[in-house]
Amino acid sequence: MKKWIICSGPDWFRPSVTSTRQIAFRFREKGYSVLWVNPVAFKSPSVNSDNKKSRQKKIVNKLKTHLKIFRKIDDGLYVLIPFYIPAFSPGWDHFNAVLMKIQMRIMTLILGIRYRDAILWISGSFTLSPLLDKQFRTKVYQAADLISDFRTTNQSLLAELRKKELHLSTAVDHLFASSPNIQKKLQDLSGREVNLLTHGVDFDHFTKQVNLHPRMAEIKAKGLPVAGYFGTLSDANDKEVFRILGENGFSVVIIGKVLGDYSMLESKDNIYFAGPVGFRDLPSWANAFDVCLLNWVMADWIKNSFPVKTLEYLAMGKPVVSCRIPVVEQMFGKLVYFADTPMQFLEQARTALSENSAELQAERVRTAARHTWNSKFEFVCSILGLKD
Repeated sequence: MKKWIICSGPDWFRPSVTSTRQIAFRFREKGYSVLWVNPVAFKSPSVNSDNKKSRQKKIVNKLKTHLKIFRKIDDGLYVLIPFYIPAFSPGWDHFNAVLMKIQMRIMTLILGIRYRDAILWISGSFTLSPLLDKQFRTKVYQAADLISDFRTTNQSLLAELRKKELHLSTAVDHLFASSPNIQKKLQDLSGREVNLLTHGVDFDHFTKQVNLHPRMAEIKAKGLPVAGYFGTLSDANDKEVFRILGENGFSVVIIGKVLGDYSMLESKDNIYFAGPVGFRDLPSWANAFDVCLLNWVMADWIKNSFPVKTLEYLAMGKPVVSCRIPVVEQMFGKLVYFADTPMQFLEQARTALSENSAELQAERVRTAARHTWNSKFEFVCSILGLKD
């Protein structure tokens, strides 16, 4: 009998490899087959996108993904892009929950999955919540971000998300949180023990020797230090940081799918949009960075979060300039430079360049080496009691 894990998480077809995907990869190495279920939206694109251009980009991105429907990615690895009605009310939630159960029933018949022998792993949305009444080998909720701290001022939506997250967190067998802030909030919400599962890094991938991508070699040849960022770009990023650095002696390289409105930066000298870069090729681009950026407009969700790219930057030995994310300060305060304003980002980037040394680079790499995904997965297995 095959061992299965059914996971929900961010869009599988995003170039970035999220924490939940890293966990899924380790389950595959342990002999499990994986059914990944892409997220069902829990809110309208207009909720946190006042900008019309940003809303349109999000909608187009969703439509492109939904055309894929169902894919076999590799032996024992499948991705379902579920069909649902993009309407948001209790009535439509119930209808979509029924749709999800029907689609999952079809998948179990096609793939030969028995729920009672499978692991249910939920992260990032309520996509698989309709299955919580089924008997699984074990059920897990991994809070990489707290859904009920979603970035919006819509109080009725936040109340509804809190209700759904309470149901989710009390219906599973095990809870994981990616930062101490999320851990505490989830404990307060659920009244249950929450395990701290901070993010890890694919250490070998980000420390291997690679040749610079030709485009990055061209940018480096212009002689300016490179301040870089990789990841999906939304309106939550502090765009002023990119502008200030680009106008004050840095080449700014922005890698990732643009879902926000960045039109104000597209014609700026020294600012380069590389577009999405696949995870496999990312080191050949990012190794050209002289300074790495973690720049978001401060809000509750970023105060709670632990950006995965923090460790990926450190594994490459790069100096990092970040907004004040509590878990990053707690874990890497001596290795990361912190800034509260775009001008402080500029000042700290200059300081990071002047202070950089072989010793500091080695210390960053050693620190990242203590947080590999393999070590995180060993912790997961110990909590879940998985011996096989």
